[in-house]
Amino acid sequence: MLFELIDNENGLLDLGPEWEKLERKSPAHLFQNHCLLADWYLSAGKAGGAVPAVVVGREAGVLRAVFPACVIVKAGVRILTWLGGFFIVDYGDVLFDPASSIPVDDFVREALRLLKKEMGYHVGYFQNMRHDALAYPFFSRECRFFRGDVAPFIDLEGGFEPYLDSLKRFRKKQKSDTLRQIKRLQEQGELVFSVVTGDTPRAGEVLEAFFEQKRWRFQVSGVHGVLFKPGYEDFYRQEARRNPSLHLCCLTLNGEIIATHLGYLYKNRLYFVMPTYDHRYGKFSPGRVLTYYLVRHCFEQEVELFDFCIGPEEYKYEWTDRDVPISSFVSDDVAGRLLLGIKKAKIRLDELLNRIKGVKG
Repeated sequence: MLFELIDNENGLLDLGPEWEKLERKSPAHLFQNHCLLADWYLSAGKAGGAVPAVVVGREAGVLRAVFPACVIVKAGVRILTWLGGFFIVDYGDVLFDPASSIPVDDFVREALRLLKKEMGYHVGYFQNMRHDALAYPFFSRECRFFRGDVAPFIDLEGGFEPYLDSLKRFRKKQKSDTLRQIKRLQEQGELVFSVVTGDTPRAGEVLEAFFEQKRWRFQVSGVHGVLFKPGYEDFYRQEARRNPSLHLCCLTLNGEIIATHLGYLYKNRLYFVMPTYDHRYGKFSPGRVLTYYLVRHCFEQEVELFDFCIGPEEYKYEWTDRDVPISSFVSDDVAGRLLLGIKKAKIRLDELLNRIKGVKG
């Protein structure tokens, strides 16, 4: 296998046709999609000073493997991480053709050696690796565990009604409570769920409602959400225009958008990425109602899996009791151990401050 490092914008963009062909061969997730990652780099990545650090492997001129990475500098520290940065990559992994003549571990090892030599990074941070990821066995052996997480999902087997009935195993009133909220909304007027496709005026309206509802949520919670970071709003606007896998839907009441979802339908898997709702209708649970209609839509379209993506949020477990484990790793070196120590110290400090606040309260 011949290895090559791509460390510039033109090289990254020129890889598109080959990369997309490899996506179809490899068991890739959305977060290794070339269009998604190129759009991120051109907007949020460049705005944050990221530099492409992509290693490709070819055999007889055919692209067989991609290690999609970038280097981001934080406080003077050069961090090697997945292309897509710290905020959009829910599942980190490599792209790899099963027909390759070498094992995936050998590709990852050589890719990291080349990246260390040519990019001169200080620490490797490889976040959010599913335990069924191609590169997970390598990183779990060769790197230090940083933190764990989960990703809930629904296997869309059988019909929608049997699925709804099955929810009583772990959420006794989920079906009846949701149907009750739908009825309450319908009593207010015309309730419509719709999927919006393409770069159309309607898609623009839904996208604006999405941004407005998301901003309100971040402002009220005090959380500095990803949309407030440089380049990220432009990134999602670019995705809506360019990425054919983007899946945008909304719930309207009398023509007013009361809930939205921006996600992706990729390889017949629905990625539930960013839901929003209008707080003025909060008592009607519009987010839950939209999820109900979206899951039903996926059953109707014979989508194979509804993926809630990373995070153990309680609302996700209203719809499923299944998840996959996820681990993040840092390089097993002095810098990696230092990063782990700083992280643990910060956790202990946060716990101490919370206890102090509790005593004062």
